[in-house]
Parts: sequence; structure tokens; C-alpha cells
Amino acid sequence: SSPDPRILFHPAYAPSALMIALVVFWMPTLVSAAIASREERKACPYYQANGCILDQVEKVCEGEGADMMDPAASESIWMCCCPQPYTQCSNEEVDSVCLKTLKEITQNGEETLDLNGLMAFRSQLLENGGEKCNGYVHRDNSAAICGEWNNEMPDLMCEMLTWQWEELGDGNEKEFGQYNCFMDPVAKALQGDERKQQQLAWDPRNKDEL
Repeated sequence: SSPDPRILFHPAYAPSALMIALVVFWMPTLVSAAIASREERKACPYYQANGCILDQVEKVCEGEGADMMDPAASESIWMCCCPQPYTQCSNEEVDSVCLKTLKEITQNGEETLDLNGLMAFRSQLLENGGEKCNGYVHRDNSAAICGEWNNEMPDLMCEMLTWQWEELGDGNEKEFGQYNCFMDPVAKALQGDERKQQQLAWDPRNKDEL
């Protein structure tokens, strides 16, 4: 038979204030990923390069990084040194420090960069950016493993997702929610597609025209 509702709602069976406090204390708290504000991120001279490099990390882990070192390929790693990746730029417009750093990391002639190389590239640029880049998460981290880095460093994943959303217009609520990342509907890039699938018309390895 069903329990007497008078018993279920009797004051003697009501949870005490202490019990409620304990439940609230032990409940997991949903904390948003801790990334810098848009203003702080954009103050760093390598804001665009940082987001682009993280985008390249994702490409590598999804098996799309085979042509990343080919300057004639669409959305190559070299374009991370352009003012607005992946919009093509001239050899006069490219960031010379970014380009020099990438050349130094790949001076042994690697055909591709692994995740550690990409993370080292990012770390060096953020260091070069000085105090204005202090707000970036895991800026000293120079190692990552596909299938692990996104879960071990969800705030770094959020940093990447936010750049993709604000600069390229890419992203969805499900993916942002997976990493407790705030998805600002007002900040979505409206013309992000215009920056995609472009390539350089010159060779950044020697600054000659292709």
C-alpha cells in the first residue's frame, strides 16, 4: 500500500538545516573555464597567432595536419603569423617575430609539427609578448597529447573554442558546454567564412614569391 502522505510531510521527517547545508556543501559546483576576458586576450600582440596555433593543434589531432608546413596549402601554420589568420598576407604584413620563431622551431626541416612543437611555438610567442600576454592559460606548457590535452586542460580548450567563435564564427553550444566554456552569442564573428581556405602567395621559409 502507498505510504500515508501525512507521514511523508510530517515535520519529524523534514530534512534539518544541517542536512541541507551538508548536501549543498558536497554538491559539485559547475565552474566556468577560467580564461581571460576578450579585452585582455586581444591586448596580447599574439592574440591571433595564439588562437590560430591552438586551431592547428585541433587539426593535427583530427588528422588534418599533414599539409600544415606547406606554405601553398590552405590554412597552413605559416598563416598564424598573418595579422588575421587565415586571411592571406604579404611578406611585408607578416609578423617577423612570429615567423622567426616558427623557423627556429622547424630549423631541422620537419615536414610537420607535432603537438609538442605547436605548444612550444605558442609558449615562445606568449613569452615574447610579455606582460600583455600574462592572462593566457597554460602559457608555459610545451607538451600535449591528442585525446588527452582537451580533458586535462579544459580552459585551454575553451581558449581555442572562444577564438574560433569570435574570429571564424565556428562552434556550437554542446561543445562549449562540454568544457564549461561561456559562449557569448554577441561575440560571434559574422564574416568568419571570408577568412577560411586561403593560402599564401609567397614562401615564408625564404620570403620568395611562390
